[in-house]
Amino acid sequence: AAAIEGKRLLLANKESLIMSGQLFTNAARDHGAEIIPIDSEHNAIFQCLAETRDVDSGITNTQFVKKIILTASGGPFLSATQDELETVTPDQACAHPKWSMGRKISVDSATLMNKGLELIEACFLFDLPSSAVEVLVHPQSIVHSMVYYQDGSVLAQMANPDMRVPIAYGLAFPKRMDSGAEALDLTSQEPLQFQHPDLQRFPCLALGRAAMEAGGTGPTLLNAANEVAVQAFLQEKVQFLDIPRIIDGVLSKIPCEAASSLAIIREADMLARIAAKELI
Repeated sequence: AAAIEGKRLLLANKESLIMSGQLFTNAARDHGAEIIPIDSEHNAIFQCLAETRDVDSGITNTQFVKKIILTASGGPFLSATQDELETVTPDQACAHPKWSMGRKISVDSATLMNKGLELIEACFLFDLPSSAVEVLVHPQSIVHSMVYYQDGSVLAQMANPDMRVPIAYGLAFPKRMDSGAEALDLTSQEPLQFQHPDLQRFPCLALGRAAMEAGGTGPTLLNAANEVAVQAFLQEKVQFLDIPRIIDGVLSKIPCEAASSLAIIREADMLARIAAKELI
């Protein structure tokens, strides 16, 4: 409704974009609504794309963008072995090393599904193919995202891991305001590290990319299956490594359709939940 009214939207949830991304962004574009993401990674990209944004329309032109990098903390099991992942408990999965979050999103961070969902979100928000969105593990959570331009320049947004920073940016845009967050002191920081994610130990990230590349209702199927699988894990009905198994099973079983209406999206969501419960 806000998009149709042409309002500025401070988007703080993933599901609306993941499930109805094209419908959502089309409605915003057609009615002149402006979407400012509050997720720290997408807010960082939004800031790094400032020079490509048309002042009058607010539309971002990614013509000269080579790729964007989403950073991931790696979660609590970054260094865990496959054997250790087999015995993970819900409490262990919810003990995030950098952020204080709810239990569901904490598990998503532990499986790297959160980054798979954010990859989908970035594709819709910035009108980029999945091939132009990469993920790097950055345990310090200081660099929140980066944009690579065709001329070789790389712009990164850095801040302490504090959600007050992106929230303040969204509230004050296009100006700035005091967020109350502690300023980043680079002289006292440990060395910043970056590494490629291990898709063998954390297949949920690859499943997220596959769902986006499948298109249509693929992201909806992924999101619904993940919600059911994570809830079952939190209730100790399945093991940690069963989460990607259940999601993969749903994506393999249900064919994708064009996500051309909310009715089709809702049906895909329902079918995915039924299929996921059958796999528990």
